[in-house]
Amino acid sequence: MSANAMDHPEKLRILHLTDSHLLPEPGRTFLGMDTELSLRSVIQLVNGGGRSFDFVLFTGDLAQEANERSYQRVAAACAELPLPCYCLPGNHDDAHLMREFLPQQSLRWEPWLRTGAWLIVCLDSTVPGSPAGTLAPEELLFLDGVLQDHPDCPTLIALHHHPIPCGSLWMDSMMLTNADDLFRVLERHPQVRLVLHGHAHQVVDIQRERIRVLGSPSTCFQFTPYSWTFSLDPSPPGYRWIEVDSAGSIATGICRLPQPCTGLDLSSTGY
Repeated sequence: MSANAMDHPEKLRILHLTDSHLLPEPGRTFLGMDTELSLRSVIQLVNGGGRSFDFVLFTGDLAQEANERSYQRVAAACAELPLPCYCLPGNHDDAHLMREFLPQQSLRWEPWLRTGAWLIVCLDSTVPGSPAGTLAPEELLFLDGVLQDHPDCPTLIALHHHPIPCGSLWMDSMMLTNADDLFRVLERHPQVRLVLHGHAHQVVDIQRERIRVLGSPSTCFQFTPYSWTFSLDPSPPGYRWIEVDSAGSIATGICRLPQPCTGLDLSSTGY
């Protein structure tokens, strides 16, 4: 267990990036998109948008092909953000390679951090060889323990796989398989206010009793909302901004690149 304390004012401003799917070679495309160019364009949008942030949460699928070169390329892009960047793995990532090859100065994986009044917990929901996710028993025990240790901190839980169906039948077949186990833990800890996830490549905003569940656009291609089968949507890449305060209130919004995606491989049947 590790922690990274930061000195922040009462309000905390978080940049959410997710699902960049970078490849090891420059100029290569995936589903018709140059995913590195798209990530860098989103980062330029952040840097030129006039909104300040305290840190970045990057919720998985950093790489499409998990190897040293892919992670070096992700880290180089994120180094253009003048912010601490924290990440966790997605189903296309390799958690061991992430820990080995991500340079700590630009992109790092911390199981939890305390920043201002808030506790941020980053979970690993990946299952090797599976597009779906599961939180292992030891991950749930870790979560329960860190929440017990910080009962007075409003808390954000970050993971890759969505724990509530997003309404796309094919994508919901690859969600968090033991979401009920996750929410049983969270129900014991009323300080949890927010769950932030990736994987869905679309905007998600669901209120589950006291917990708000948010998903964000990918920094590359988007999936068509409410589709029964795999389908790409021309909506542009983007990011989510989140502002929270010490009382636990949450404000959030989406920012996207100005132009819809062109050149997508709409004939593809999967990713």
